[in-house]
Amino acid sequence: MIDQKTQELKDMKTNTNPFALFLTTAAALMLWIGNAQAQEKYGETPEQQELCKESLNNFISFYKQKDYNEAYIQWNKVNERCPADASESFYAYGLRMFDKILKAADEEGQTERVVALQDSILMVYDWYMENFPSTSKHPNNRCEVLADKANDYYDFYGKDSAAVANAWLKEAVDCLGAEADAKTLSNYYITSFYAMKNMEGDAAKAKLAEMLTEYLTLADYCDAAIAAAKEAGDERNAGIYEKVKGNIDQVFVTIANCEEMVPVLQTKYDESSEDMVLLEKILRLLNKKECTDNELYLPVATAVHAASPSSTSAYSIGINYAKAENYSEAFNYLEQAVELCPDCGDRATYILKAGQVASFLGNAYKAKNYANQLLEIDPESAEAYMLIGDAIAGAAKACDDGALGMRAAYWVAADYYARARSLGDEEVSARASKKIANCEKQFPTVDDIFTVGKAAGDSFKVGSISGCPCAGETTRIRVR
Repeated sequence: MIDQKTQELKDMKTNTNPFALFLTTAAALMLWIGNAQAQEKYGETPEQQELCKESLNNFISFYKQKDYNEAYIQWNKVNERCPADASESFYAYGLRMFDKILKAADEEGQTERVVALQDSILMVYDWYMENFPSTSKHPNNRCEVLADKANDYYDFYGKDSAAVANAWLKEAVDCLGAEADAKTLSNYYITSFYAMKNMEGDAAKAKLAEMLTEYLTLADYCDAAIAAAKEAGDERNAGIYEKVKGNIDQVFVTIANCEEMVPVLQTKYDESSEDMVLLEKILRLLNKKECTDNELYLPVATAVHAASPSSTSAYSIGINYAKAENYSEAFNYLEQAVELCPDCGDRATYILKAGQVASFLGNAYKAKNYANQLLEIDPESAEAYMLIGDAIAGAAKACDDGALGMRAAYWVAADYYARARSLGDEEVSARASKKIANCEKQFPTVDDIFTVGKAAGDSFKVGSISGCPCAGETTRIRVR
């Protein structure tokens, strides 16, 4: 008797076993269907399929050779010969090709061609989304392509296109979430701003509320992208997202006054009061807008500083004490802010505030020292010169030498105020002029300077008097 396994093998070879015959036939059928589907996507007939594949290969080949004019000719042939869903490369490479041709036309000043090419690009985006809404590598391909279309649309037509571009970008960001690329996140918030500017009444208010609530979400997306890029050692991409985050911050600070911003942040705080990353973010925003006169500010600042002392939290608490007129405590925290911020972006702000409180406390030397640190950062800082003037004028009595010493301090202070007036904006200039006028009231009379053998306009060097903040400086004699 023949072994059963041997018989099964013989039956399969001779196709006499019904089950084996089914398997063989089914496999052949699946192979035929697969081949047929692969062929049909390039056209209904062998001739159409051959022409389609030939045109596709030629198009991609010329594109990779950077022969964009010939690639365009082949692209049109693909468009004529191939089914719309024949190849994703038709759209992906096509958009890149159109971008190259558009840039060349723009550089050559071919205005009409530029307009036509822009229309073509937008049309290709629509075809791309319709025929390849999802791919194996890009499940959300439609959302990604929509984001690219919106970004190009905004690039083409500028602020006037903000409302349309923003609607597309919102759909893309809602779909992609943290996977949205840097340009999409940035343009979404920027176009939101310009779209809102063109709205009125309730529509504008609703758009503003949307922007306020979405700010932290977009910032979180940027933070996640920055962290991922740094973990991968991609500092360039981390820098791109950091710049985008800065752009989003700038728009947020522009649109949000304290009355509108604080309730939004308060809600976030109430939901996650233990989330230190969130608290640090809230604190930074409150400081940027100087929104410190509210119930949210101090608990956030105190919690952040207690958990992890930083220049931001020290500054926040210092400012809060200063507003409560507790200047000694304010100065302690402001000094910490400066010490904890050796090279941070807000160092100049911390130095200025510490110097101003030091001047208010009558510590002229520390005030002047902070002003000089500020000038190292910005040699044309009007506020630094104002601070030096305040320190010297406030300590003028310490320069009294029994002759012109105290009067000389006001001359020197006026010199610094004049320098601030020449460098500052309208507001600083007005403050400087007022302080100069106050100094002039303390200038000596003609008789005063005649008594010591001096005349108006003479050069005068302040004596080296202990405690005098302007000792050794040279100024010019003036009278009231």
